[in-house]
Amino acid sequence: MCPLVTVVSESTESILVVEVLPVVSIITEQIWTNTIPVTSLWSLVPEETREAYVSGKKTDTAPVLDLLPLGYSKVLGKGRIPQIPIVVRARWFSKEAERKIKEAGGVVELVA
Repeated sequence: MCPLVTVVSESTESILVVEVLPVVSIITEQIWTNTIPVTSLWSLVPEETREAYVSGKKTDTAPVLDLLPLGYSKVLGKGRIPQIPIVVRARWFSKEAERKIKEAGGVVELVA
């Protein structure tokens, strides 16, 4: 049963009865992840390496981008990615990010 609080106002000489409801808060487990869009992936590759791949000097290998040591755990599909293969390692990928990386010839690797 909820307790009732009676408040008497001196100025209007009226009685106000207020019902106090209990506050119930349910906290579910929330997982916070640092996310990065696919459009920002190439900014994490060192500049010398990036220039070599963009200019076409290196075509035999693909850069490997491990996002966990960089502080990111999820890749989102927002933006565009250049048509240059890249290997991306992360805990989570959105469907759109996975599709865009694979269309560019890259590889998606899930890391625990």
